[in-house]
Amino acid sequence: MLTITSYFGFLLTASTITLALLIGLSKIRLI
Repeated sequence: MLTITSYFGFLLTASTITLALLIGLSKIRLI
């Protein structure tokens, strides 16, 4: 059960970082 929670937590963190990077790149391109 703990491993599943850790796995989903990792996916959530990875997706959040990816979205942050994409948004950052988009803002840089818009400027």
